[in-house]
Amino acid sequence: MLLLKLHVLFVLLSGFGFFMRGLGHLRGQPWVQRKLVRILPHVVDTGLLATAIALLVTLEISPLTDWVLAKIIALVAYIVLGVFAFRIAKTPARKAVFWGLALLVFAYMYGVAITKSVTW
Repeated sequence: MLLLKLHVLFVLLSGFGFFMRGLGHLRGQPWVQRKLVRILPHVVDTGLLATAIALLVTLEISPLTDWVLAKIIALVAYIVLGVFAFRIAKTPARKAVFWGLALLVFAYMYGVAITKSVTW
């Protein structure tokens, strides 16, 4: 299914981009402040969300299904942790903690998506 492949591509792009931006922030790299680097994640994540919604509609899966709901809740946590890692945390140590926690949440979302279980 092309839609699923496109969704997986957006997942990989989003995760890789978040990982690389986190490394850049922790190392104080100036490229993380470039306009394209700041805009592109929003484009990718919009595509990711659009394909997720399209898959739910196409496959007739309720957003209240336990594993989908778990991913939605984890997504909110991931976004909040990312905001703390990239905008709110001031010290490199705190940035690293929030970034690491966000990566763990991302891994959880990935695991839930693969297994369709909240307790993979």
